[in-house]
Amino acid sequence: MRALINAFIIHLTLNILIFLKGWNTFEGKKTARIIMVVVFGAELLIYTIGFIFYRYLPEDITQFIRVMGTSWMLFLLYNGGLWLIIDLINAIRQKISHKPWRVREQSRRFKVITYLIPMIIVTGIMIHGRYRFMHPVVQQVPITIDKPAEGMDSIRIAMIGDLHLGYMINKKHTKRFVDLIMAQQPDLILFVGDIIDSHIEPILQQKMDEELSRLSAPLGVFSCTGNHEYRYDTEEKIALLNKAGITILRDSAVLIGNSFYVVGREDKVVPTRKSLKELLFLQSVEMSKPVIVLNHTPDNLAEEAEAGVDIALYGHTHHGQVFPGNIATELSFEVAHGYRKKKDTHIYVTSGIGLVGPQYRIGTVSEMVMLTVRFRE
Repeated sequence: MRALINAFIIHLTLNILIFLKGWNTFEGKKTARIIMVVVFGAELLIYTIGFIFYRYLPEDITQFIRVMGTSWMLFLLYNGGLWLIIDLINAIRQKISHKPWRVREQSRRFKVITYLIPMIIVTGIMIHGRYRFMHPVVQQVPITIDKPAEGMDSIRIAMIGDLHLGYMINKKHTKRFVDLIMAQQPDLILFVGDIIDSHIEPILQQKMDEELSRLSAPLGVFSCTGNHEYRYDTEEKIALLNKAGITILRDSAVLIGNSFYVVGREDKVVPTRKSLKELLFLQSVEMSKPVIVLNHTPDNLAEEAEAGVDIALYGHTHHGQVFPGNIATELSFEVAHGYRKKKDTHIYVTSGIGLVGPQYRIGTVSEMVMLTVRFRE
């Protein structure tokens, strides 16, 4: 609830600031000001109703309010940033010219143009960002391992990260994701955590597990845990995923067809999480066979590389989800998104297929990854 209240305060503050800028821009323009009052007032009214009565409204209406509210907030943040940049540039320009600069003293033409043009630009960017979220790409990644896998020369692995199923990513999105995964006809399906966003209630209410139960592959469906699995209802969520056919590997390993291992690590939020070398030892993993490790957060790639595993798969970053978050993740992680080889370990960090908050991908992509893994004969 505290997070919701904070979001509401931020939302309200942004609306007030942007409204006041528009009110000043359209000084003397009665029609424009009326339109502003109607648009901002309607948005705030709908968002407030949703905030207070979301438990009592039909799910379709609540979902519309969630999407509208988060979209409007992103719209205001981007516009606010552009307006700030324009004002700073103009202030610097006026300072260099030794001319006084005050917002209210700018010409009406200048104020209208600099108010509306950013809105048009941001609208276009968000339309494209919405399209990128609604149309995930399938990244094809070939990998060759210099180890034999008994009875196999190659396999096709579907790697998926960060579905974040819940209130924002509902059953319709879940069906879309499952359809895309199954269309690839993978031999093995691997998740890298954060399948469920926070609470289990929306999963149960919308019966999203029915969609997850459609996932199948000849060699199985597995996942490690992510930090969101541990936010609320941890054991209930993991039990639901196991029942839906997704085997959650919690610091454990499974030998697939006596050919290769899949190892799932607990998320780093778990105090009792084992080091990778300890885990491999306790699970009696034969390093002569190919070893694939699922590990949600890519904050220590050296651990997998030094342990000598063959493939290490990660998620968590979303690659920042929307600009400038992608820049922040590039600065924060050794690999924020994509493929890298470290020593003899093939690494892939996925930007994820789902998301948290606004349903947009700006400067990033929603993706699933198809790994074509070839073994030594």
